[in-house]
Amino acid sequence: MPPLILIVDDDTLIRRIMRDTLLTVPATVVEATNGEEAIKVARAETPDLIFIDTMMPGLDGFQTAEILKQDPITSPIPLVFVSALGTSSHKVRGLDLGAEDYIAKPIDPEELKARVRSILRRTRPKPAAPAPPPPQVEPQSAAKGQLQSMPLSSLVRWLEMEKRSARLVLSRGTAEGEIVFQDGRMTHARQEARRGNPALFHLLAWEDGTFNIMPPTVPTDAECVVTGSTEELLQESARRSKDTAALRGQFPADALLEIPSGLRAGVQADLPAAGASLVDLLDGTRTLDRVLADSPLDSWTTLNVLQGLLAVSVLGWTEAGGSGQPRRSIPRLPIEESVEFHALPQAQHSSRYTLSSRGMFIQTESPFEVGSRLMVRVQFPGSSVQLPIIGQVVWKNADPGKFKPEDLGMGVQFLDPSSDQLAAIEQQLASSIAAEIRKIIL
Repeated sequence: MPPLILIVDDDTLIRRIMRDTLLTVPATVVEATNGEEAIKVARAETPDLIFIDTMMPGLDGFQTAEILKQDPITSPIPLVFVSALGTSSHKVRGLDLGAEDYIAKPIDPEELKARVRSILRRTRPKPAAPAPPPPQVEPQSAAKGQLQSMPLSSLVRWLEMEKRSARLVLSRGTAEGEIVFQDGRMTHARQEARRGNPALFHLLAWEDGTFNIMPPTVPTDAECVVTGSTEELLQESARRSKDTAALRGQFPADALLEIPSGLRAGVQADLPAAGASLVDLLDGTRTLDRVLADSPLDSWTTLNVLQGLLAVSVLGWTEAGGSGQPRRSIPRLPIEESVEFHALPQAQHSSRYTLSSRGMFIQTESPFEVGSRLMVRVQFPGSSVQLPIIGQVVWKNADPGKFKPEDLGMGVQFLDPSSDQLAAIEQQLASSIAAEIRKIIL
C-alpha cells in the first residue's frame, strides 16, 4: 500500500502544491487546515508521515506537534516542519519536539520527494509497493496567495510541473502585471509599459505582493510574447537580480537624472520605441527610482543602459530640490579612426581619439605644447566627409614614465566651431550612443 501522508497548512495553494507533488511519490494524501483538525485526523487515520506548517491560527505547528508527541496513538508518527522561518532557533525548537526534519519555504518539489522517501525508508517496516499512477487532478479556477510565502520562481516551477494553462495576475502596491502559461510554459507577460521578456524579468524580481491564479486568456499584443525556456529565464532572472544592487550603487538615489536636451532628441531618433521612451525619462525631473519604475525595460536592462550613458559622460544629475553639487554631462566618445592634426609646418596622425561637443583628446606620443593652436581634420566612421576644426591644446600627457601608452596625448578645445560643425559632432555622438543602447536592449 502507498504511504499515507498528512499535510497541515492553512494556505490552500501550498497544500495543493505539496499534495500534487506527493501524489507522484506515489502516496495517499490527507489534509488539515489547522492544528485542532490535524490532531483529529492524525488520531483517526494514523498516517505514515505528517507535514506541519509552523505558523497557523489557533494552535501553531509547534503546539500541535507537542500534543501529537504526547499522545500514545500519534507519538510514533514522524513529523516534518514546513515554514518560511528558516532561522536556527526555529529548527532547533522543531527538532527538540521530536521532528524528523525541517523544510524551509519555498518548497522545491524534487527536494520534498527526496525527503519523504528518505524518512519512509527509515520509519516504515517495508518499502512502499508500486501503485498505479494517481488520478489527474483538475485545476481549480483560481488560487490566491502572498509572494512572501510563495516566491514567484517557485510558482512558475510548480505551474510548469503541473503543465497548467493559467493567467498569473500579480500586484504590488499600485503596480500590476500578469504572466500567461500554456501547458506549463510561460508564453506572454506584461507589466504596465513593459511587454514580453522585459515584463517577465521585472515581475520575477518582486519579493513581495500578491498573486492570483486565474483561467487563461492569451493577450493579442505580439510584443507580450515571452521567448526562452523556463529554466533559462529563471536562471537569467537570478543573475540579473544579483547584479542589480551593484548597478544601483553607481547612482545617487535622490538625484535627478538628465541627458542634455539637444542630445537627448538626437539619441531618441535612432532608437526603437522602448529605448526612446527610456531616454525621454532622463529629462532632469526624475530620480533613479522613478526612472526604474517608469522605464519600459526591466530594472537590470535599464541600469545597464544608464551605466553605458554614464561611462561616456552622457548622463548627468543634480540633487533633488536643487541642493548639492551638480554632475555635468559632457558626452565623450572614444573613436578608433584616423585623425590628422597639425600646427605649421608639420602634420601628424593618430589612430584613436575621444570626441566631445567641446573638444577632443588625441592619443599621441608627441603632443604639442599647451597653448598651441592647430587644425584638426576628422572623418567620422561611416562618413565620407572630412571635418576641419580649429582647436587649442589645453593640457597634455607627455611623460611615458608617468602615463600609460593609451593615456599619452593632448586635450584639444575647439575654438569657435560653426553651427554646422557642432551639428555634425552632436549627430555623431547621438548616433554612436544610440547604437550602444541598442546593443543592450535588443
